[in-house]
Amino acid sequence: MKHALLIVSMASMGFAGSVSADELLRNPGFGDPSIGAEWGSFGAAGFHDFFGGNAHASLFSDNPGNFGGVFQTGITGDAGVTYSFELLDVRLEENIDTDLRFGLEFFEGDDATRISDIIVPVDLSVTGDGLSFDMTATAPAGTVFIRPIIQFDNVRSTAGGQENAFVFEASLTVVPAPSTLGLGLAGLSLLARRRA
Repeated sequence: MKHALLIVSMASMGFAGSVSADELLRNPGFGDPSIGAEWGSFGAAGFHDFFGGNAHASLFSDNPGNFGGVFQTGITGDAGVTYSFELLDVRLEENIDTDLRFGLEFFEGDDATRISDIIVPVDLSVTGDGLSFDMTATAPAGTVFIRPIIQFDNVRSTAGGQENAFVFEASLTVVPAPSTLGLGLAGLSLLARRRA
C-alpha cells in the first residue's frame, strides 16, 4: 500500500509539473537580449537600468499631467482560454499617487482592432520593493492576439519625489483548465491502484 501511495504521489507531482504553463512574454525581465527589447512604451514610460543590473519598466508618475505605459504586441491567443498576467517584482515609491493599472487587451487577426480588454487597478496602499500583483482574464470570441499592458494616468501627487513605479519582472501564462488536472490525477490514482 505504501508503494502504491508513493507512486500516486510522485505521479501527481510529475503531472502537476507538466501542466505548468509556458511563458508567453518575450523578455519578461525587460533585459534579455537588451533593455526593453520586444516591448513598446508610450508617454512618460520606458525601460531602464537605474538599480545596478536590474533592467525594468519605468512608469514616471512624478509630475501632474504625466501618463504612459508599456505593452507587448504579437502574442497569439485563443478565444475561451483564460490567461494569467502577473507583475512579479514591482517597486512602488512611497509618495506614488496615480491611477496605476495593468491587464490584457484582446485583438482580432490584424493585431490592431481591439475586441475588448480587462484592466485592473494596482493597489497603492502598500509601497516598497518586491511587491507582486496578478490578474486573470478569459479571451472573448474572435481573439487572435492578446496584449499585456501596464499603464498610468491621473497623477495627483505633488510630493516632489519618490512617486514612480518600476516593474522588474512580469509573466503571462495560460491558466490550465481545472478539469484537466482533476482528470489526470484521477487516472494516475487508478493506475497506481491496479499496480498495488
